[in-house]
Amino acid sequence: MGNCCGQRAQYLDDLEYKQIIQLRISEKDRTGKCIGRYTLSFSLLPPSDQSCMIFDLLNTKIKVSGCILPGFDPHGECGKECQDSYAFTSKENNFFAVLLDGHGKEGRKVSQFCKNYMINYFYKNYELFEQDPQSALEEVIESCDNELLSNGIECNLSGTTAVVVIINTLGIHAGSVGDSRSILASLPQDINDITYTQYKPAPFKRPVKPIRKLNIVPLTIDQKPNHEEELKRIHKSGGVVEKLSDNMGRPVGPYRVWKRRSNFPGLAMSRSIGDSIAHSVGVISSPITHSFPLYTTYDQFIILASDGIWDVMENLEVVNLIERFRCSCQNSGKEYPAKTSNSTIARLLCEEARYRWFGIIEDDDVMIDDISCIVIELSYGESVLKFDERKVEDRKIDKFRSIAIENAVKGQMGVVRKDPTRGSMASELRVIEEAIVEIQSEEVTQK
Repeated sequence: MGNCCGQRAQYLDDLEYKQIIQLRISEKDRTGKCIGRYTLSFSLLPPSDQSCMIFDLLNTKIKVSGCILPGFDPHGECGKECQDSYAFTSKENNFFAVLLDGHGKEGRKVSQFCKNYMINYFYKNYELFEQDPQSALEEVIESCDNELLSNGIECNLSGTTAVVVIINTLGIHAGSVGDSRSILASLPQDINDITYTQYKPAPFKRPVKPIRKLNIVPLTIDQKPNHEEELKRIHKSGGVVEKLSDNMGRPVGPYRVWKRRSNFPGLAMSRSIGDSIAHSVGVISSPITHSFPLYTTYDQFIILASDGIWDVMENLEVVNLIERFRCSCQNSGKEYPAKTSNSTIARLLCEEARYRWFGIIEDDDVMIDDISCIVIELSYGESVLKFDERKVEDRKIDKFRSIAIENAVKGQMGVVRKDPTRGSMASELRVIEEAIVEIQSEEVTQK
């Protein structure tokens, strides 16, 4: 599996991911029409971080695994530094997990700083998370942003997403900035409430047939510039929300935040940590938080993941894969072929997401994004907690309404194959250098 292209879709009944990959890449003319294909072979990078721990929490045991697969250029022409990071820990009856997806030139430094800051904040202030979890979530993220901006790391065009999950006696609490996401998989009270999703056959997309049906409870909401409330705030602050344009003048890629009449920052989210220029035009570091009751009889596992997974897998696909294979996974290993006998369930989810990226590479010849996740298995141990099943609530989160904006940034940036329509920022080196010159020029003028 994974070393040829255009495989016929089938149910995924076993997992094995090879290290040597061979793909057929489309060559396209300036209109996007395929004019030929060529073969590209490359070797995958092993996990840059992988861990697995068992915690005693709320009179039960939970199993937590995490993994990061670094992004890379299959052509080997561009060295890409991995900018994702994660951490999880516990103190007293509080479990804390954070996952960050950095972007920009100093994205790795930013995500590493934020990871360390948030873990230290949790250890020093864990009582706050027990007393008022949502306020504590807001404070840990916003204070992290303040500390980062005064720490000396260059954050004009660098920043990170953040998704944080707390589990304690008050339930499950989640907060996020950006487009890293967390979801909960839970058993339905009525098995007839859930239906299977039908998948159309497609290369590099093989559905997993779950062993049982699970409900999906979103714990966070992605924050995009074209969401109605976010767009209003950005416009009020003087920002512009538009897409890039290709060399034919057509809008491409995600909506991005721009400084008016400027070629930067091109940020594809409406909230983040860092990104001081984007913050000057309406991007904010205030997280959106939610709290939910924890139902130990039903709740099975929680996933936190970066957009390296969500860009290529739907929520249901992620849940089905974890439920199908988590019980047969081991606790460590970085060797290839990757399979259940030498990998955590977090690694297997990341490997499957990277497999899905191969289809995008064949079509668009892009770099693979960093891919990271944390999987929290709540049902790993037998719980002795009891609750009144008649009081189970319907757990829902607020939703944003997306707005279609037809404009594109015309005449400023053409599409450069291998990245700009995929990254969190339009951060091609040339663009960053031009932005720095423009920033310096503005500073001189102000003086």
